[in-house]
Amino acid sequence: MTDQKQNFSSSHRALPPNLLKAIDTRPLHVVGIVMAVGLLLAMNSITRSALSLKSGETDTWWMIALNLVHGHGYSLCLTSYFPFCSPTNQVTAMREPVPVFLFTMAAWLGHDSLWMAAVFEALIYVAIIPAVYFLTREWANVRTALMAACFWTVHRPALELVPQVSGDLLATLLTTLGIIYVLRAQKTTRTRDWLWAGVWLGLAVMSRSAILVICMTIMAGQTLESWLQGRRGMELFRPAFILGSLVVLLMGPWMIRNQIALGRPILGSSLTGYNLYRHNHIIVEGHYFRYVGPDEGAQAIQALIAVRPLELDGDENEAAMDLAYRSQGLRIIRSYPVQYILLSAYRVLPLWFDWKIAEAYGQTTNRYSYMVMALQAMLLLLAMVGVQKRAGQTWPLWASILAISAVYMAVDARLLYVLPIMPLVISLSAAGTNRLITRALKLS
Repeated sequence: MTDQKQNFSSSHRALPPNLLKAIDTRPLHVVGIVMAVGLLLAMNSITRSALSLKSGETDTWWMIALNLVHGHGYSLCLTSYFPFCSPTNQVTAMREPVPVFLFTMAAWLGHDSLWMAAVFEALIYVAIIPAVYFLTREWANVRTALMAACFWTVHRPALELVPQVSGDLLATLLTTLGIIYVLRAQKTTRTRDWLWAGVWLGLAVMSRSAILVICMTIMAGQTLESWLQGRRGMELFRPAFILGSLVVLLMGPWMIRNQIALGRPILGSSLTGYNLYRHNHIIVEGHYFRYVGPDEGAQAIQALIAVRPLELDGDENEAAMDLAYRSQGLRIIRSYPVQYILLSAYRVLPLWFDWKIAEAYGQTTNRYSYMVMALQAMLLLLAMVGVQKRAGQTWPLWASILAISAVYMAVDARLLYVLPIMPLVISLSAAGTNRLITRALKLS
């Protein structure tokens, strides 16, 4: 009996090392298990949600897809954004094309069922799990990569997007794949890897146009790094040229289409001017540290049209209204530069924590929202730890995070918008967690 107890105790003590050895030798098996868990979580999120056009941005992405399926072209009319749209003025560039085409396939396969769109979103969410693993594996060890995959799997803001229809999860997957190949190309210097980086990031831009700033950041950063490594001539600019050429090539058809259909080569979304005006017109007021909700935004647009300082004809298409919104937004910003800078700085709170977003939509911030804020803060702090002593190696990650943050803080900010870079944050956070655990074990 004593021998049995000793054997049990010995095997029990050996369990953690054996488990860690199994993880180190068969990491892809673990990733597969994590993906299965992620799929269960995603399907649970779908079944617990009431699929509706009113969920998030579903009323824009899904409706454009339905119009394509039913032969109405790439069209949509939402007077809350573009008040002069009509049955003869519905051509849209409101949403980027890659997710719309994907949802068009979902609508065709599912006979217009939102359930099929949600299934597509669930599959994209699950596909991000191995992408996060391989992203982290490019610059860290296996255990850190597996930890990052687990962090993404339980990331609540991402799971909340699964029952909605938007381009954010797809942009997240494509951005992650792009950064994987950037990190790989830095090590291999192969043209093929830079080509793949350009393809994935170009498709990401056509899913969420703000990703363009990440492409520009990578191009500038890589050129600087090449210069510091002593490269000159074409070798100095080769990575940036390859990546930039692929991105421009993938953006080209969308820009040409917009030029033909709307009279202007819109780079990304025709909502940029709208958001610039809606979220910055408040700096003329005394209290402007807030997020502008949809009701307040609608009132601001109606007031702008009623005053008619732009000599509007009343039949403007999206491109014309985008210019009108943009010109008024920039005019206000130029008139109140200090207030604009302060408001932009304030937006770090709604951007990373959804601070006071619920109140802007007539709701109250509940305990769950505060929990999400706390988790976001923890991820950011751990990411800072993860960057320490590896800033040179991980600059494509943290530089992309800073660049996209700056862009959104300058226009419109909420947690939804940083989802495409959350795998980068989570990758750094996993490294920070691993570092703290290692340090704690050494001290014990």
